[in-house]
Amino acid sequence: MNHLEKLDTFVVNNKRAAGLIAAGAVGYVALKALSKVACLFKKFILPGYNLIERYGKGSYAAVTACTDGIGKGFVLELAKRGFNLVMFVRNVEKAQALVEEIKKTINDKIDVKIVQIDFLKVNQPGVVQAAVKQVEDVDISLLVNNAGMSIANKLSIESYTEEELSNTIVFNIYSQVFFTYYLLPKLRNRGKKSGIINLSSVSTVASMAGFHIYTSTKIFNDYFSKSIGEEYKGIIDVMSLKPGFVDTPLASSYKQKIFCITPQECTNAALNYLGRYEETNGHYKHMYSSFTLNFRKYFMNYKIRKACQAQREKKQISQ
Repeated sequence: MNHLEKLDTFVVNNKRAAGLIAAGAVGYVALKALSKVACLFKKFILPGYNLIERYGKGSYAAVTACTDGIGKGFVLELAKRGFNLVMFVRNVEKAQALVEEIKKTINDKIDVKIVQIDFLKVNQPGVVQAAVKQVEDVDISLLVNNAGMSIANKLSIESYTEEELSNTIVFNIYSQVFFTYYLLPKLRNRGKKSGIINLSSVSTVASMAGFHIYTSTKIFNDYFSKSIGEEYKGIIDVMSLKPGFVDTPLASSYKQKIFCITPQECTNAALNYLGRYEETNGHYKHMYSSFTLNFRKYFMNYKIRKACQAQREKKQISQ
């Protein structure tokens, strides 16, 4: 008796069991389909939370490195949504100019605290702690770990200096870890929900030539965010934001604008997902970019390898 005959005999003799197996299979497929539909509904139809109601009227949102780019976009969008602000910045003059812009165009009653910090020294003991201590009496309900850097126009790892490698790691990892570490007790003990947004990157989706140091730090950011989110689930909304290219100084060398969005588009989309997802690309263009990156990476890696080779040869000639 072959396998098909055995299966036929089993079905005839065990019609009820076969029916249950078939029903289970159909139910599983239906459940997966409903899950996908629910996910699409949440992403594209269900409105985001009213964050100022969720986290508390009169509370403050703290944003790191926020005088340009995505950080500035967060500051402007959070001001529109009713938050007071704490701005951790390197350049106080640029921060003061931004505060004036906010008071003139968004809300002249907003309260803004400016704290100066050198993000390239956040790995030194006490630097972040001293900055956070300046706002210890402020009700911070939301932390946006935006600080991040990438060295423009350098693809081959051999083209970096030791200082550039070290600065990228310090700026992208230490800043996020220590601001989270020192503000977590405040966020946890407020008696209301709080939130954290950690900036990662769409580049974490696929292994790419030329993105070694930057993307490695962003993978750390993503895992760090998810781990913190699991630990404080139900108390703090923690979300890893993994955007693609945004029209900022960090993406100044990016020539193709098809997936590029404005900082305001990026931050508005991100805030709409806070409290609903542990990770997001935010804007629909970046969702598409993330989805297609695993297919595009083969062509992109070929081009980047050529560029890396050219940089290595140029460095060798200069030596």
